[in-house]
Amino acid sequence: MSDFPQEIVLSDKRRLTLREIDPADMLDLIEAAGSAINGASASAWLGYAEMICSVTAIDGVPVQMPQSKDEIRDLARRVGKSGIAALTPLFERDGDDDIRDVAKN
Repeated sequence: MSDFPQEIVLSDKRRLTLREIDPADMLDLIEAAGSAINGASASAWLGYAEMICSVTAIDGVPVQMPQSKDEIRDLARRVGKSGIAALTPLFERDGDDDIRDVAKN
């Protein structure tokens, strides 16, 4: 993700400020996910959560890194469908169909 943007403007005119998740952030995300990363859908869930947790501000209002599965879910609601639609192409990787399938729903 060498061309990772610092900000994107959504179709509904909201602005999302972004930063690429680093390895330490990923460890925190795995810990926050808890039982959500057990099972067949763990890879898709974690990829989707990584995408959501890359958001550091919405319309200039800072967003803290979620510390629990519920906080990740709350941030996902704030990002909304238009945010997910805009973020998904940034996180698509060759052969990473799980994230694309989850993001479509």
